[in-house]
Amino acid sequence: MENLSLELVMAVITTIVGLVTGVFKTVKFVQEGELGIKLRFGRALRNKDNTPRVINPGFVLLIPFVETLKRHHVRQQTLRLEDQKVMVARGLIFNVSAMVILRVKDIYRALFEIDDLDNSLADLSRGILRDVLADKEYSELSNMEAISDELLRKLQEKAEEWGVTFIQFKLTDCAPSPETAPLVNAEAGVRLKMEALKAAAKDMGVEVYTLSPVFAAALVGVPLVTAITPEFRFVNQQTEEEPEKSFLHSLVGE
Repeated sequence: MENLSLELVMAVITTIVGLVTGVFKTVKFVQEGELGIKLRFGRALRNKDNTPRVINPGFVLLIPFVETLKRHHVRQQTLRLEDQKVMVARGLIFNVSAMVILRVKDIYRALFEIDDLDNSLADLSRGILRDVLADKEYSELSNMEAISDELLRKLQEKAEEWGVTFIQFKLTDCAPSPETAPLVNAEAGVRLKMEALKAAAKDMGVEVYTLSPVFAAALVGVPLVTAITPEFRFVNQQTEEEPEKSFLHSLVGE
């Protein structure tokens, strides 16, 4: 009798557990800020016009072992792209950080046409970041707002394909790498000296081209200029007729 009672208790417990498990499999929730798609035998349910049937936040009843539910949040989200090493024009390396603000617009595409949406979006954004910056001179990188606008335009070209609305692609930081920084600083110093050379000539009331090439070279630093700025290859640009003018013309960029 005791064995029979124990078996009955175990049967009741097993039944209750089965019912609870069945309820959990039958009832799902779509949270606020999410949208879902119900699948039956692995296929998305569709409306009469053949558009995917989107499940809004709330309770969702499923047929156990037949139907499943896929969900994804549609809230505005931010992808942070930290410490990207990007090569810009002339082979200079910069450490770049950026962020992308977006929102899922097409839940079906986000769930079923793009594999691992968040990581794929990060990879796409990194690729566009590298492509846009690759042709930029380092002096252009200071205009971060204009570059951010260009990045966003490039990213928005993919919006429809990815089922996502891109709100902002902002360049947040752009600094030369430790290897690049000395070259950038040196070239900036050369340019400042060039401006000082032109200002000194103006104050003296003389044409800058009449200054001694030796004096100009000593002030600006000829070896440094020729090493780091290809546009100042003035040595081979001198002419027999006007060597000084040719030299200074290349030096001061006039």
